[in-house]
Amino acid sequence: MNFKFTLLCIVFFTYNLRDGSIDARRVARGYTANCKKSDFPPHPQTYCCGLDQADDNLERSGNAAINQFPWIALIEDAKKEVTCTGTLISSRYVLTAAQCLFREPTHVRLGDFNKTNTGPDCISTGGVTYCNEGAVSISIEEYIPHPMFESPNFHGNDIAILKLAKAVPYTTFMRPICMPTYDITLSPPKDLHLINAGWGSKPTNEFEEDVLKHYVQLPHKSLPECQMAYKMNLSEMDNHYITENQICAGGEDGLDSCRGDGGGPLMHAEEGQYSLHGIVSYGPVPCGRIGVPSVYTKVFAYLPWIQSVISSRHERF
Repeated sequence: MNFKFTLLCIVFFTYNLRDGSIDARRVARGYTANCKKSDFPPHPQTYCCGLDQADDNLERSGNAAINQFPWIALIEDAKKEVTCTGTLISSRYVLTAAQCLFREPTHVRLGDFNKTNTGPDCISTGGVTYCNEGAVSISIEEYIPHPMFESPNFHGNDIAILKLAKAVPYTTFMRPICMPTYDITLSPPKDLHLINAGWGSKPTNEFEEDVLKHYVQLPHKSLPECQMAYKMNLSEMDNHYITENQICAGGEDGLDSCRGDGGGPLMHAEEGQYSLHGIVSYGPVPCGRIGVPSVYTKVFAYLPWIQSVISSRHERF
């Protein structure tokens, strides 16, 4: 199936996993055998995206399982220092924030759990030890910021695409997330919570980033609520005008994306299958402030641009 047709399906048809009534973890176990590497993001109906083998009964926040959220990437500069977070959307492409390009990223690290450990990571639970295969660092062939992202002080269009120098081998610990099939902000479910995950610091200790992958569930905030929150805090939130191309989530004490999470995912799961709805852009300082949500780039609004970038590079190579 070509990507243009796939994108049309994504834009015009809403796919609901409840119709399929799948066992997400069972499908995920057959993932590597059935899913082929491709430049183009898989459609959710193929079950080749957004699945992991973890138990997805999430708390409000906590450490992730070792096999959970296998699409989250660490972005490194030439000194191999971690600068940002990204999300794998296909075997060759990672999405992140455009502001993450200021330190000239050179590599993407995938399949990690303890980001300070150079070898395989292991955890023990219920008397059983589980290990991953160790992180894999893949060089970045090209990075493409959105053409209308202007500067660090203007956070609109804060999205960028990283093209990897080689295809990612899909495993239990490295596989893509699904792209959104609809704008979740138009008719959000009641009490909608979205998930951010990564290695950033926690609001209780925002100056020290965590070494283990963790997650937090955040309440969605409507555009008017978000605009009002930033208007009321304008003296310290200057130049932050919230638009319909952004999503807001959070505004609770001690629960937020935070320092080190920039460029990372804001996700939603339906019947165990995750889709990427937002990219961490900016938020209150300090993070985790009551009444002030963080702001994320709305991925759905940029699907045509993502399509054009990947299609042009695919034809070129």
